[in-house]
Amino acid sequence: MTGAVRARALLIAVWACSLAWSQQTSLDRIRAVPEMAARAKQALDFAVARLDAAAQAFKADDPAAGRLALDDVGAAVELAVESLDATGKHPRRNPRHFKNAEIRTRRMLGQIRQLRLRAYQGDQPDFDRLIERVEAGNRKLLLGIMSPKK
Repeated sequence: MTGAVRARALLIAVWACSLAWSQQTSLDRIRAVPEMAARAKQALDFAVARLDAAAQAFKADDPAAGRLALDDVGAAVELAVESLDATGKHPRRNPRHFKNAEIRTRRMLGQIRQLRLRAYQGDQPDFDRLIERVEAGNRKLLLGIMSPKK
C-alpha cells in the first residue's frame, strides 16, 4: 500500500468516526426536544439525512460508515414512532403528524430498497435489518391511522 493510499484510508476512517460521533450527539439533541410532534419531525429529518449519508458512504466504498448511518436511520425512525405514541393523541382523530410520518417512512423504505439493490451482496443483510425496523414503524403508524375511532 502506498503512502497516499494509506493517508486516504486514514482520513476516511477519521471522517467516519467523527461523523458517527457528531450524528449521535445530534440524535441525543433530538431526544431532548420537549414537544413530541416536533421531536418526531426532527427525528425523521435526521433519518433522511443519515440515509443520504449511508448512500454516499456505500458509494465511496466505506461500508463501516454506511452501516453506522443505517443504524442511525433505524434508531431515528423508532424515536419518531415512539415520540408520536407519547403525544397521547389518537392517530385517527389527529392524523396530521401520524400521516406525515407514515408517508415519509414509506418513501424511506423505497429509497432503502433501491440502495439495497445497488449494494454488494455482503452488505445486503444490513439493509434487510433496516427494512424490517422501518417497516415495523410504518406498519404501526398505518395501523394507528386506519384503526376505528374509540
